Amino acid sequence: MRRDAGKSRLGRYLAARRTAAGLSLEKLASLIGRATSTVNSWEQGTRTPSLEDMVVLARVFDTHVEELIHLAVPTAAEIQEELKKVQAAGEAGEQQIKRRITFLRQFLAARKEAQRLRALEVLQPITSVKRVPLVGKVPAGPPKLALEETGEYTEVPEGVPVDYALVVRGDSMVGAGIDDGDVVWVRRQAVAKPGDTVVALLGREEVTVKHLLEQDGRWVLRANNPYKEYPDIPLGPEDEIIGVVERVIKKPAPPPLT
Repeated sequence: MRRDAGKSRLGRYLAARRTAAGLSLEKLASLIGRATSTVNSWEQGTRTPSLEDMVVLARVFDTHVEELIHLAVPTAAEIQEELKKVQAAGEAGEQQIKRRITFLRQFLAARKEAQRLRALEVLQPITSVKRVPLVGKVPAGPPKLALEETGEYTEVPEGVPVDYALVVRGDSMVGAGIDDGDVVWVRRQAVAKPGDTVVALLGREEVTVKHLLEQDGRWVLRANNPYKEYPDIPLGPEDEIIGVVERVIKKPAPPPLT
């Protein structure tokens, strides 16, 4: 299946979550009180939801608004593409880029505030956290490794329904904001709903993290990388869901160059 690299990361994500939830454009628009054309423009990447709209969308799709904000901020490649268009558009393009810069500053500020609030949520007193096993590494790409016991533990807030953590390796889920080296907090369960990001055990020996979708009456695992093609993985009788990703903990950024 060829992915449309012209759409924004957020647009692809919204379209995938809506499809997985079995919602039409009209139904989703009705749920959030927006015009169908507006929702369609978000998915096509021609417009970006406001922060208020993202809060509502996060509730509809049972996710964190920080994840949507992260996906709304363009990558370096997308910014370069926008700059090329601006240079070709001349003076009109300059006005467009000024509006875009103001818009992005608002989202970057919102993302920083969301990360601050998340940090305050995670950094609870030691009496209100629990230790869960850091089980090992899981590929976000072609599944290669079995789950490994590391003997290590990590701390999570007491109220978060998390049973174990995994370090993600690979790039197949970058479109969902899960990068190589990130840690995912996982709730152990064998049943998930369409659109969930799951940890799956394939053939009783290989583990991978992907989106779970229902397609033509069959369950499939799907990657989320707009720049690289990954085939869907049909779930067979020997495969099973072993967890649902609850949160993504971003790896630290590299130090600034001196």
